Amino acid sequence: MARVSTYKPDLNVTKEDKILGTDVSGATKNFRLEDVGVFFKETNQAGIAAQLTYQFKTSVTNTSSGCMSATFSTGTTFEKITSIKINKFAYGETVNSSENMMNIYASSSMLIVDIADQDNYGVYNTGGLTQDSNATNFYDLSLTVSKFNGSLVNNKIYALMPIATGGDKSNSIEFTSGDFARSGGSLLSEVINGSTMNYIIWDHYLGKYPSISVEQEGSPGQLAMMPVKHINNNTVRVYFTGTTSGKIYAN
Repeated sequence: MARVSTYKPDLNVTKEDKILGTDVSGATKNFRLEDVGVFFKETNQAGIAAQLTYQFKTSVTNTSSGCMSATFSTGTTFEKITSIKINKFAYGETVNSSENMMNIYASSSMLIVDIADQDNYGVYNTGGLTQDSNATNFYDLSLTVSKFNGSLVNNKIYALMPIATGGDKSNSIEFTSGDFARSGGSLLSEVINGSTMNYIIWDHYLGKYPSISVEQEGSPGQLAMMPVKHINNNTVRVYFTGTTSGKIYAN
């Protein structure tokens, strides 16, 4: 090998270029810049603050370090995720737990994105973070989607990171007659201002007591102020005469 100083600089660096190095076995090998870049993205070795990366699995066990799974209302799209299960060890990590840091994901806004294709993503309002009592290396986080595109794919790597909303938070949910609160198949009701009313229980996860308005089916663009009961700063009951469909807004 010639002296390093005799090699000309490469003024057109591409992802196909290679660098010379030693792998963990001690063997000398070529490393493509593209592969080095993938390693940095998959393991967050660049140290992006508050970002964790996970390999998505359709199912996980308590020994699946560095993995995450998801619960979907249907299919496997980002739109249909209702919760995720994440390991306290991020992808490629076996020593340093992120167990404490993960609390910043709770009751906030979160981005989940495919590290290889950032056009596949979901933005969510999150609920509380709870430890899985059966698989104690994992934590469950409930999600309500606000923006999305694409689907999750088994064994691909995804990054999780909190999002600063930069303003007052809001949320919305579409509902049908099937979403009204029931017990044993029977509609639940309360007497509100002298009238018996059915209700929808909604976890908006905004961490505040928002203003609630409703756009009912058949009245597009017309917002009505329905009777409301705030259970806490993340959950509300919205009351209706009978059952209907439409959209509820929290601002």
